[in-house]
Amino acid sequence: MIKLLKPYIDGTVLNEKCEFTQKIKELFQKLTKNNVRVVLATGRMFMGADPVRKQLGLETPVVCYQGAMVRRGNEILYQSSVEHNLAKELIQISRAKNFHLNLYNDDVLIVEDDNKRFMEDYTNGRHTTYKVANSFDEVQLGVVSKLLAIIYDENLLLDLQKEMQKKFENRLCVVRSHKYYLEFTNINASKGSALNFLADYWNIKKEEIMASGDQDNDYDMLKNAGIKIAMGNASEKLKSIADFICPPVEKDGLSAAIEKYLGDFL
Repeated sequence: MIKLLKPYIDGTVLNEKCEFTQKIKELFQKLTKNNVRVVLATGRMFMGADPVRKQLGLETPVVCYQGAMVRRGNEILYQSSVEHNLAKELIQISRAKNFHLNLYNDDVLIVEDDNKRFMEDYTNGRHTTYKVANSFDEVQLGVVSKLLAIIYDENLLLDLQKEMQKKFENRLCVVRSHKYYLEFTNINASKGSALNFLADYWNIKKEEIMASGDQDNDYDMLKNAGIKIAMGNASEKLKSIADFICPPVEKDGLSAAIEKYLGDFL
């Protein structure tokens, strides 16, 4: 019996236009009434994730920053941040290699390069605002939930991913969350570790969890779930471990997966 459904937000619940269907909202509400907890997971910061939760009528915590934070309202249930020395090292690398970097510090998105194209694309429809600093060196680092590189060249981003995974091995978690986004979090921060936290928090077994996603950064989340759902638009790595590959998000694939595995609750 499934007690926890954990879907990724972008590319799974929301399409490229950041829209969800009325059907998925209704299914979530039916599951909730039947004591199935629906917990949204995302790489977004809390301000960008919580409005989606509210729109879907959910009362559960949100897993944000690729699993670096589990938060419900003003209450932070779980948090795993980037060490300041590693954040500063990555900032220097971004300058040397001349790639755009987002810094998420004390739940505020900060950039030192106000690239309008990047930032308008990134914030559009995501309930997210940002601040511009003259230099990251002027920012007093607090809780650094993550850093994110934006590169509008997939080959360059893949090259950077390989290089950074080697350079920060056993120091930072480096994952691709979008064809143009590369994310850096605490080595122990992932949607999988956040899922394990919630399972312990609510005393839920692995076989009682269903998780869904579309990118490689969802891999460990699915590995820690009893039922693994990959979207039709998912990466090949994610599809390789899936119990079911549902239609893509544009065809409301998650609704099909819910009806297949959770029909008794509907």
